[in-house]
Amino acid sequence: MSDADNIEELRRIAPDLAPSIAKLRVPAYILDRTGTVRWMNAAAIGHFGDLRGLAIRDVVAPENLTLARQEFAAKVLGVVEATEARVSLRTADGRSIPVDISSTQLVEGSSIVGVFGLADPASAPLEALTQTPHLTPRQLDVLRHLAAGHSTDRIARALGIATETVRNHVRAILDKLEVHTRLEAVIRAHELGLI
Repeated sequence: MSDADNIEELRRIAPDLAPSIAKLRVPAYILDRTGTVRWMNAAAIGHFGDLRGLAIRDVVAPENLTLARQEFAAKVLGVVEATEARVSLRTADGRSIPVDISSTQLVEGSSIVGVFGLADPASAPLEALTQTPHLTPRQLDVLRHLAAGHSTDRIARALGIATETVRNHVRAILDKLEVHTRLEAVIRAHELGLI
């Protein structure tokens, strides 16, 4: 699939989010309702190779497949809106890479059409954020980690704070950016030029 075809597929799947999520620098992907990789951004293709067209069973390492399927099904069936997990992904060239996954329902109208996620390989560097009057310095730190796709536990470890403190910062960030999910916060932060 060419870059132009990939962008067109993104516009078709997620027309409202396409301009923002295409610019994300953290590996991002979209799975359709069947669990097939429909779209990957350039960062995801760079880290994992081109996995578009492959099913969850072909991408997630066997030891994590049950968990991945359960979390995917819970989002597609509307049981939960978003989840976080650590799994190993199989790359296009057969390697296995541990990643922290943050994913959420992809909704069009009132229907869940798939799952949008960030796949953070542990070695990805963090980029500095610009200052903003809307967020405290600690909230900016947390937002920087969210933009890198880090899980709550990983943020807590990196910043040396409790996981509940991270959750409190995330809630404040969501409120201040007027969004509902971590992924929406990352997209909104990108739109505001914070990341």
